[in-house]
Amino acid sequence: MEGNKSVVRLKYTRFPLEVNTKRLKYNYEGGTTGLSSEITYSLGSTLVTINVTQEIYSGSVNAVYIDLSEDSGNGSFANLSLRVTRNQRYGILCNYMNTLFGGSYDSLKEKYCAPPLPETEVVRYICGDSGCGGCFTLKKKKDYDDDEVVRMQATHDFIVGEETMHVKVKIKNDDNVGEGGLNVEVEGPMKLTTDYTNHVISSMTKKMRSAIEASTVPLVKNSPARRSPKDGGGEFDVSDVDRIASITPRQETTYVSGHRVRMNMHRMSSMS
Repeated sequence: MEGNKSVVRLKYTRFPLEVNTKRLKYNYEGGTTGLSSEITYSLGSTLVTINVTQEIYSGSVNAVYIDLSEDSGNGSFANLSLRVTRNQRYGILCNYMNTLFGGSYDSLKEKYCAPPLPETEVVRYICGDSGCGGCFTLKKKKDYDDDEVVRMQATHDFIVGEETMHVKVKIKNDDNVGEGGLNVEVEGPMKLTTDYTNHVISSMTKKMRSAIEASTVPLVKNSPARRSPKDGGGEFDVSDVDRIASITPRQETTYVSGHRVRMNMHRMSSMS
């Protein structure tokens, strides 16, 4: 086991942020090995754990598990888990992404699929007990020649007022082990400003919305089934184009039971 411990001073809180990083190795039955990178943040009574585990068989990474948990210390919690594998047809595949929130955590999940941009998912949450929050993003990059996902990137931001602790996980094909292997890189944690984090995510979502509008309007214009009956079906009703162009990407919103959060919510909302 390898480990490192450090203390980060934050402007927003009187508590120091204690950061621990560990690398653990596990041996399972059947010759499978697990290599885990674990990062924990301790801030007062709040504990955040980020665990990235590589499942290795015959020298090749077959699966990657990312598990996030945040506990306020007062009975409120936020959990996220996902599994990434390599599929011969689709490339790098996220098999599932599960979220669970309890107590005073409120959450918002957005999912975008805007060809030709990569599919992206954004999960944001904030805790009314501590005022802390987080943002998790998952982006997939395709090879458009064969429509396979060749690269995936997951990021997690632990947001404390005006500052953010940022971790990035990069997953791509491992060319050194032949077909089926994955290469995993874990970067961070590093301290960023919350304004910068908001700017990055806001730019990403605006780019996707523009791409959706640009790709949706030509499809509607070329569709004979949507022509206006005003002139015997000869002309398209421009109001339909305006209506569809104004549609924002499909959003899935889930509010977890608990009181509403006011503190820092404007910062979290600015990401969308």
